[in-house]
Formats: sequence, structure tokens, C-alpha cells
Amino acid sequence: MKNGIENNAKSQSEKAVDLFTGMMIDRMEAMKSEDWKKGWIAGNAIGGLPQNVTGRNYSGSNSFFLELNTALKGYKAPVYLTFMQARNLKAHILQGEKSMPVLYWDVVVRDQNGRKVDYDDFKQMPKDQQSKMNVIPFLRAYSVFNLEQTNLPEVNPNKYESLLKRFTLPEIRDTNGMFSNAALDKMFEQQGWICPIHCEKPSGSAFYRPSSDEIVLPMKAQFNKGNSNEEIYKDGMEFYSTALHEMAHSTGTAQRLDRQSGDKFGDPKYAKEELVAELTSAMIGNSMGFDKRILNNNAAYLDNWISALKENPKFIVSVMADVNKAANMVLEKVDEQKLALGEPPLLEKNRSKSMPFEIATTGEEVPFKDASIFKLRNGNYAVRASYNGVDLGIKKIENNVATLYFSLDKTEDKQHLLTQTLNKSFENVLPKVGVSKEQQLKIG
Repeated sequence: MKNGIENNAKSQSEKAVDLFTGMMIDRMEAMKSEDWKKGWIAGNAIGGLPQNVTGRNYSGSNSFFLELNTALKGYKAPVYLTFMQARNLKAHILQGEKSMPVLYWDVVVRDQNGRKVDYDDFKQMPKDQQSKMNVIPFLRAYSVFNLEQTNLPEVNPNKYESLLKRFTLPEIRDTNGMFSNAALDKMFEQQGWICPIHCEKPSGSAFYRPSSDEIVLPMKAQFNKGNSNEEIYKDGMEFYSTALHEMAHSTGTAQRLDRQSGDKFGDPKYAKEELVAELTSAMIGNSMGFDKRILNNNAAYLDNWISALKENPKFIVSVMADVNKAANMVLEKVDEQKLALGEPPLLEKNRSKSMPFEIATTGEEVPFKDASIFKLRNGNYAVRASYNGVDLGIKKIENNVATLYFSLDKTEDKQHLLTQTLNKSFENVLPKVGVSKEQQLKIG
């Protein structure tokens, strides 16, 4: 690949980090030659967070780089799937197509003698015993492909079109012809962010002031500098992108995410903080229908960032971990406004607040209740759940599935694996309680 990053004898996760680093370096180099006009995501806003075919969002570095990959390859939507998910949709990956990696954290636990300890057993230990164990987190990766790298459009056009519809964006302009976003407008008007945002008076610059914990933005009209309708429309995008950049900065205070940001231009920590704010703004803006062009005062950092990435490819992991945390804070507040406006939220976990039940033909999973995975007396594992007030009973599951489940943190990953297991275990029971075959999510 470009930039001379070697992949020989490396793990899948190390290769993924190298790929992400290479993509970022290539994008920064391209932005320099393009005079930064096309933005971080190459100027193609996708109108939603990248997700798999079930509607589950990718996060952090995965979200950003799948957005970037979608834009650079010209795919119609940021929907990705694995070999198994393609097969379960009666489709396959097209010959010669190359995958994108998805990174996730796993852990291994060892005792004082270096012996491996089952994570399920570790979680059952008293706190004082847990403290004597060595818990080692490490990155793992798996491969995904975009919808258009499969034959799904031919074998199941209805499913394909329903997935694309999730990312259909209406063109909304304000009275001046500038791009308009109702959720962010409502947030600014009602001061719905974590600190005050002042954008009602003229200002010569945009900034976050930590001493008073407030954001100052130029008025939206001050961004209206274009000579054509299209330029004026994009000027509106620049207003919201600038706001998101400063909002990202405001998440890093000691009482919030506690990022070490440095206090002066040119400081390495300051430079990293600027990159975190830039990528947070780009990732969120892209999901909301606009791309983030690099700020003029950050152009000087491009060479600095490129050098840092070339010297230490894992720098991107640290940056994107901060981006993920900052983006989640912003997206939660954006979703509050979107729900109040009756708009579909961006985060998967918030969709149930506006859409209590969506059948699997639109990619959603069957909503089970009282679900759990537990250990039987004979040492095997089983799953139980209810649906629509009906107890579905107990079904034995593979021990390796249970081990994986208990090894995960209490995150969306854990909930997603549980739902997959429930769908598979109760596939033949669900029709009896009012869930049709078409409504079931078939994941092997």
C-alpha cells in the first residue's frame, strides 16, 4: 500500500491500524493538493452513521474510516456486512472485492502465575481477587464489505433499496439559501448543549473559552460568502461544521472527558486536540449531511499530523478513541433534539424511543424481553427470553458463544450478540407468538 507501511508478519488488527493510518495520510496529502476544498470525507456527505445490515452503528475509528471508504469508492450508502451476513441474505461477495477491517477490543485474563483465566470465571470473582489478576486488553479485527461489493442488488433488490432509503437526505435551505439543520438550530436556540453557545451576535472568530466554559461563533449570516446558489448552500454547512468543531473542544474539559489538550499553538497536545476536534466534526457532520472542510488555522498542522502518523501508526488509535468519546457526547445531544422534532435519531440505541418496533425487512431486530444467557448445573450454557408477554422457554447454546458473550463489556456489542443468539435459538418458536419469518433476523 502507499506510504511504505509494511504489513508482513503482522496480526489482522495491526494490519487494520496500518490501513487506517495509510488512509488518513493519503487523505491529508490529497487535501493539501486540493486546497482543502473537498473536506475530510472527500466532500460526499452520506447522511447517516455507517451501519451493518441489521442497522447497528459502527463507532469510533470504524465509523470514520467506513465513511471515508464509502466516499472515496463512491458507494451509495455506508452499509457493510460480513461474509456470513451476505450468505444469510442469499447473496455473496463479488469476486476480486477487497474488504475493510473493523476493529474491536478484546481482553485476556491471567493469574499471578501467568495461567489464562476464563473471563466468565473472572467476572464472578470477588473484587479483591480480581485485583490480583492481570487483565490485558488487545485489539482484534474482522472484515466487512459494502453492499455494492455484493450481488444483493440483483438477488434481493427490495432489501437493497430499503437499506439505501435510510440515507436519503432532503435538501433543506434557510431563507438565505444556506444549508439548514433543524436539530442543531434547535439546540442553539434552546441552549441544549453542555455549555452555552453564543451565535446571535457578530464575531470575528469561533472559539471555545475554557475559563468561562462557553462557545462563541460568528453569526450564520457571516458565513454567507458564496457567489452561486451552490456555494451559498455549502456556506451553511461551514457554519454547522465550525460549531461542531468547537463543541468537540468543549467535551475535553477535566469535568467531562478530561483530555490533555495543551494550551498554545504548536504544542503537540494542542495539535492532537485540534485533530480530535476536526475528525469529530467531520464524522458527525457527514452523518448529518455535510462534510467538514479543514479550518484555515489548522492547515499548518497537516504536515505535523502526517509526520506523527508516519512515525507512529498507532497514533491514530489514540486519536480515534478520543474522537469516539467526543462524538458520542455530541450525538446524544443531537438525538435529543431530533427526537423532539420527530426525526429519526442517529444512534441505534435511541431508535426504540421513536420506533418501538421495526420488522427485520428494514434491518431491525426482534425486541425480546427478560433475555439472558446463563450457566446450567451441568456446566453448559443456555438462553432464555420472552416476547410479547410470552415466555419462550430455555434453549441450550454453544459454550463458545456464551464465553464470547461474557468476555465482552456491557456495551452495544454484548447486546447485539445476545440478540443474534436469541434470534437463532428461537427461530422456530417466534412464528407461534406472532413474529413472521420475514420479521426474523437470520444471522448464522
